[in-house]
Amino acid sequence: MFELNLPAPSARSLLLTVIGELMYMPPEDAWTTALLHVLGGLGVEEHAARQVLARAADAGWVVREREGRAVKWRLAPKGRAVVSDGIHRSEAFLAGPPEWDGRWLLLFVTVPGEQRTTRKRLYGGLSWLGLGNPVPGVWLTPHTERGAELSELVEGLGLRTSALSVVGSVHGAGLDVDEIAGKAWDLTDLEAHYRVLLDQLDALPEPQGGDETLFAYLELLNVQQRFMRRDPFLPEELLPEWIGREGAARIRACRERWGASAHARWAELVRDCAPR
Repeated sequence: MFELNLPAPSARSLLLTVIGELMYMPPEDAWTTALLHVLGGLGVEEHAARQVLARAADAGWVVREREGRAVKWRLAPKGRAVVSDGIHRSEAFLAGPPEWDGRWLLLFVTVPGEQRTTRKRLYGGLSWLGLGNPVPGVWLTPHTERGAELSELVEGLGLRTSALSVVGSVHGAGLDVDEIAGKAWDLTDLEAHYRVLLDQLDALPEPQGGDETLFAYLELLNVQQRFMRRDPFLPEELLPEWIGREGAARIRACRERWGASAHARWAELVRDCAPR
């Protein structure tokens, strides 16, 4: 449905969207046949869907329980924690631009040259937390509330002794606020992706219920999640005119229109797929 010139979503990404949206609240249990039906509607072939479910169980996201010849799934504690974090981040994204007190969360970090895998994981984690890189070795974000998550990332990668984290305002001896925003984040491609999304939403026929609404809703959620991974969600003081805020508002409006029907169809699927 959505063609945004972004990397195509993986089966893993789509499964996270499905279990995060449909299995966090009742009905929490889902039969394999219901999950395969939904993943198939999102373009995941049955063999790949079964594989990604098995890998999700191995990773501790979900647990399975057999009832006769049928298998049902539910979120494991680890999976619920991942989903809870995603819901919190989604609510902030959809709520609109945050207020900002002028302070930054800064990270000064070095990674030894031979630790390429660690560096890749660090940069991926910093990007997810919305940190930008205005000068070499320095990462920062106006979201000072993400300090605990930043500490968890640094500790988890074994970088505590080569990192320093600070919360505070910048001094006039270096880059000013506008220069920091311009150098830390290159949002040119992301802006173009948002424009494509808005154009596609303008042209999109309203889904007519049942599977059509369920699949459109889940696809939109996955699109939102992919934008959230790239958008640092800067306050208006740093980015006064940002198309991403319009994009978030339009996504929110579609979710409000489609959500109840999508969840009703999911509850119906769970009932229909239950073993007799």
